[in-house]
Amino acid sequence: MGKSLFGLAFGEAALKYLDRMPPGKIRAQVAKKAKALIYDPHPAGSEKVAGLEYVNEPVWRVYCGDYRILYVIREIEVVVLDIAKREDMDK
Repeated sequence: MGKSLFGLAFGEAALKYLDRMPPGKIRAQVAKKAKALIYDPHPAGSEKVAGLEYVNEPVWRVYCGDYRILYVIREIEVVVLDIAKREDMDK
């Protein structure tokens, strides 16, 4: 990958979820997808989440298999707010 365009920060909920995931392939894939947002905050399949804002900023989501990554795009950084299985976020 080339030079990043954005910094990356993880919110408390996202870090807790990653910490609870068992080590292995899926956890690594989810972390890699989240980290890739610094190069392209609008990857294929990403969408703005209708009706959801974080501190007056639109929230975006991207899937990684059965997981959703919710994030906001700021001027100089991408903030990963939360990560969870799709069915858990629908509740």
